[in-house]
Amino acid sequence: MPSVLRRASEGAAQSPPMGIVVTPSNMNPILQMTTWLLLALTSLMLCFRFLTKFFLKTNQRFGWEEIMISAAFLAGLGESITFLVPEGEIFGKERNDISDDEMTAGLKAQYAGELLYILALGLAKLSVCTGLTTLSPDTSHRRLTSVFVIAVVTWSLVAFVGTAFQCGGHGIWEQGDIKCLDRHAFLEYVGITNILTDAALIALPTTVIYPLKMSIRTRLTVLSFFSVRILAIAAMICQLIYLPRLSEYNFTLRGFPYYLSMQFVQFASISAACAAYFWPFLRSLRSGLISADNKAFTSEYALAKLRGSARNGANMDMVSGTSSKSRDRSNYIKITTDNTVITSERGQTSSGNEPLGSEGYMKDW
Repeated sequence: MPSVLRRASEGAAQSPPMGIVVTPSNMNPILQMTTWLLLALTSLMLCFRFLTKFFLKTNQRFGWEEIMISAAFLAGLGESITFLVPEGEIFGKERNDISDDEMTAGLKAQYAGELLYILALGLAKLSVCTGLTTLSPDTSHRRLTSVFVIAVVTWSLVAFVGTAFQCGGHGIWEQGDIKCLDRHAFLEYVGITNILTDAALIALPTTVIYPLKMSIRTRLTVLSFFSVRILAIAAMICQLIYLPRLSEYNFTLRGFPYYLSMQFVQFASISAACAAYFWPFLRSLRSGLISADNKAFTSEYALAKLRGSARNGANMDMVSGTSSKSRDRSNYIKITTDNTVITSERGQTSSGNEPLGSEGYMKDW
């Protein structure tokens, strides 16, 4: 019996482990898990944005801003899929463990993912510009935003066309004597200009919001939501640091940090375009019950005249438009946050034992 158990344990130890296994030569499961997580968070951010736009505000329409951010999300979704499909499993793997056919299929997926990646970043930036245009009616702000829109469109076109035709009419997966752009220099240009446009998107809301007449605390709070884009800048810097690894022979494994940073850049760029809507969303969570016991909330309305004053006198007050300060307030109902109706004068025929606000007291009016 002990020998049987010993042989069973040795067989279990020699059998390959089940499920997803992360090894030093295969980091792809981490990349896929991170992609799924960031994709879910991006979807949640977009839902918060639409919730604030169409349910917490009134008379809101589905305009260009929503069209662009939705298109950016769809482009980002397509880019994430290129890492989740079987062809994208080469990223994070050892180069020697990848066959030629798998490499060709993986490079095709990478080519499509890079194009969708640029579209996602460009459309997310344009959605922010559209929102800033509707935020301020000032002509100088609109001109400044228009200049920035032109800069973003130019950056997107150059990056998209350069990526699409980096090898002319050939694909990056094709073998043979093919002349291509310096991939390292081109990606470095795209990354640096992306950082510059993100920095401008942080400075642009400052020029629009800072001159508004509001408290400093409110300004800083609103600007902090626009400053979330600094996370995209940090992720882009990490991407540039690991960019030289793509030129190595074992770039599929060595470039794992680059591909991971790429996912964070996309997530931060789309989420930053939605973060500005968190401020009205958080304000909407402040229910009226929070300030229900606020004794400072009092208001007076001429809802009913008490006994002892003529009905014609009330009509004369309404017609003449006499100021409420000159009227006799003793005959009006005062509404407070308490549960009882308080008056400063009680009917002469009411019983002295009836409490204020009771049913019997109300019948005496």
